Amino acid sequence: MKALVPLDGSELALSVLTNVRRLAELAPGLEVHLLTVLDPKAVHGRTDTVPGELTTTIPGSKISSVLSPAPRVVESHGEALERVHLEANEALQQVADRDLSGVATSCAVVFSSNPAEAIVEQANEWAADLIIMATHGRSGITHLLAGSVTEAVIKNAGKPVLVNCPKPD
Repeated sequence: MKALVPLDGSELALSVLTNVRRLAELAPGLEVHLLTVLDPKAVHGRTDTVPGELTTTIPGSKISSVLSPAPRVVESHGEALERVHLEANEALQQVADRDLSGVATSCAVVFSSNPAEAIVEQANEWAADLIIMATHGRSGITHLLAGSVTEAVIKNAGKPVLVNCPKPD
């Protein structure tokens, strides 16, 4: 059995790992595919400023002003995407090592501005039998405004989705 587990790094998403471990105990041959979906528009290259300040004086006046140097790009968007991809993959591997030791795991990071669509595509590409994910459990107006990745996955996956919902306060 293959299970796809989307994680975004939040405590809520990581809470689903308890259920993944329980499932692994019940199905010893379980293969787990950890997935992180990142929005490429949210990734920015690093910038740096040149140390020091530039001082200018207005001719014929005793007034001077301090100009901060403009930041310079030290990492392109492509380089930033590569760096963030590596960092996210390392974070997933740490989760696998820490929380799923003894369970066959693989890790993947994909870029998409539509996380639900990317999760469904990865589940199909990986031939997952099950998707296990968390939800915020929002309802009412917050659900309408924020939408729900989990709901979109359930509607479009065409396979079982085990949803972990936080306990009400």
